[in-house]
Amino acid sequence: MRTVLKVILVFLGLLLIGAALFLAALNFNLLPGLAVPLPAWVDETVLLASGSVLLLLALIFLSFGLRSGKKKVKNAVLKGSEYGAVMISIPAIENMVLRVIQQTQGIKDVSRNVSYTTDGLLVKIRVKAMPDLTLPDLINALQSKTKEYLESTTGITVSEVEVTVDNIIMDQAVSR
Repeated sequence: MRTVLKVILVFLGLLLIGAALFLAALNFNLLPGLAVPLPAWVDETVLLASGSVLLLLALIFLSFGLRSGKKKVKNAVLKGSEYGAVMISIPAIENMVLRVIQQTQGIKDVSRNVSYTTDGLLVKIRVKAMPDLTLPDLINALQSKTKEYLESTTGITVSEVEVTVDNIIMDQAVSR
């Protein structure tokens, strides 16, 4: 989640906690100098229920605002053995992704980004494709090949392979 949205959620959560505390103070007459005219239908039960709802909403907003999301780790632990942990670096995994992309027909000019989260590897690929190809088939093939290759080679679970087609390469189609 974006930082600005998280800050807004935390601010709203704190604001709602303040409103809930204000309603509790009104209910228990903790602010004797403050005379707030309330409608006749507002009694002790309504104030407590309203304060409880505001407090619950505040806790929800705070939990979403303070949640860390997917944590990125620099290296991925493959296996622990009696001799120690086996680590593989993210650049090495990115080069494995590049190998799969280079073996896929119809794709040129690639960029890739791999991150390791608690769910597994998150692979983001940006490509330029040749014209007259069925893009859904090409993308599905690239996603499945990348996932299968990485999982069989590294032993790490791949949670997602996201492929973005940036453009279609037209200059090579004209020269044919």
